Amino acid sequence: MEARKRDGTEYPPRSIYLILCGLLRYLKVSGVYEKNFLDENNGEFTDFRKLVDARMKSLIDKGFGCSLKQADPILPKDKETLWQKHVFGKESAEQLLHTVFFYACKVFGLRGYDEHHDLQCEQFTIGEDSAGRFIQFRGRATKTYKGGLGHLNVQSKNLRHHSSQGDRCLVDYFELYLGSLGNTGAFYRRPLPPTDEEQIRFGQKVVGVNKLKSFMKTITHKGGLKGNFTNHSRKRTCATQLYMNGVSEQEIMRRTGHRCEKSVRKYKRSSEQIEMDVSKILDQPI
Repeated sequence: MEARKRDGTEYPPRSIYLILCGLLRYLKVSGVYEKNFLDENNGEFTDFRKLVDARMKSLIDKGFGCSLKQADPILPKDKETLWQKHVFGKESAEQLLHTVFFYACKVFGLRGYDEHHDLQCEQFTIGEDSAGRFIQFRGRATKTYKGGLGHLNVQSKNLRHHSSQGDRCLVDYFELYLGSLGNTGAFYRRPLPPTDEEQIRFGQKVVGVNKLKSFMKTITHKGGLKGNFTNHSRKRTCATQLYMNGVSEQEIMRRTGHRCEKSVRKYKRSSEQIEMDVSKILDQPI
């Protein structure tokens, strides 16, 4: 017995492990707890684990799973391109929606889909303190925070972002967007064509699931960016940019919502400039 993709090719090692995790989850949901075949202390499945381990190593030898496909971050030069090509802006409702969608995740570290789908206008407030104007975001239940007895010592996100004054002041963009929605209800709604009286308009219908999931691909396509960009790119952008500027892992975790350093480190990737600098250091002198 073996598992293969529909086209007959073999699964990479990590996919095999995830399939086994799915089977194990199904057993637990069905009330079967004593058949944990991934538990190293369960001697009943020792031979099975050895077989899986050998198979995974064999696949690595064949070159399967040697490269991990990850979403690319949106680097500063990419963001400038999106601004210059008017993908971001406030000249139309669609521009404003794209801008708020991207920066809501970049600034507050929101997850690619689930946190966005359930966002409400009431979670954002515009204010001002001694440091200037700010956007306040108050999170609710997420993948890493469910509330209840198990999370009594875990807090939901409560983040304040100050933005510099200027043409691209995020506070102004969020204030305009929230005002266009009446400051209440679902945060993502379908943009409407402008009228003579009103340039920025949104309907009452929320953005659909499939549309929301493909937003980042739409944005990067309009900007002509090349790479593997998904909704996950925005959260990776948040972690990568903070990492590149020397922000501590603890603060990165506070923004992204991760609860352990190991998880947040997966989001940190070298930028092209860092990779070029490393290459120059290790390259032969000219």
